Amino acid sequence: MKTRDVTTSGSNSRSTKILYVTGRGGSLDKGLAVYLASIANEFEGVAVDVPFLRQAPMDQVTAIQQKLMADPARIVIANSYGAYLTLQALVDLDNPPQQMLLLAPVLGMVSAKDRMYISRPPFTKRLRSAFDENRVARPSSILIVVGDQDPLFNHDQFDEINAYFGGRALSVFPGEGHSLSRDIIRTLVSSLTQ
Repeated sequence: MKTRDVTTSGSNSRSTKILYVTGRGGSLDKGLAVYLASIANEFEGVAVDVPFLRQAPMDQVTAIQQKLMADPARIVIANSYGAYLTLQALVDLDNPPQQMLLLAPVLGMVSAKDRMYISRPPFTKRLRSAFDENRVARPSSILIVVGDQDPLFNHDQFDEINAYFGGRALSVFPGEGHSLSRDIIRTLVSSLTQ
């Protein structure tokens, strides 16, 4: 598992600690990870890259769960499939992170008929059961962000997850696809780090 720890002397008067879990095929050396590392006083990431994905699925979930438990006070930001694994890591977690931002999370099996695409992540039944049995830990503050043009966006799935987290967790951005715009992401991250 590739992780990167960066400690910077940022200009924020508030100490900003971020744990970032990339999407499938993501990197800690480019894209959102570089931006997050630049604004954090302490940054750690989990790259959901080929070596990480070679692990057994439960080992992937456990690795993320250990990162969550290591410092619940830091902001957790997870993207796409990494957000799905992060939700799995919340199952039966005693001390969840205080703040969490899930960007375009995969929430289970979905299909995009226009592209003949089907996503079947592992453990969908485990996650469904955990939600039904009230076993998914609730961060103090959680925001789930998705674009209404995301082919993986399923209203019913997102409405159920939103209700589970108190009915105020979901933000749907019109005209946005699976890759949310940089401006939206920066605004969301800025609201967490103020």
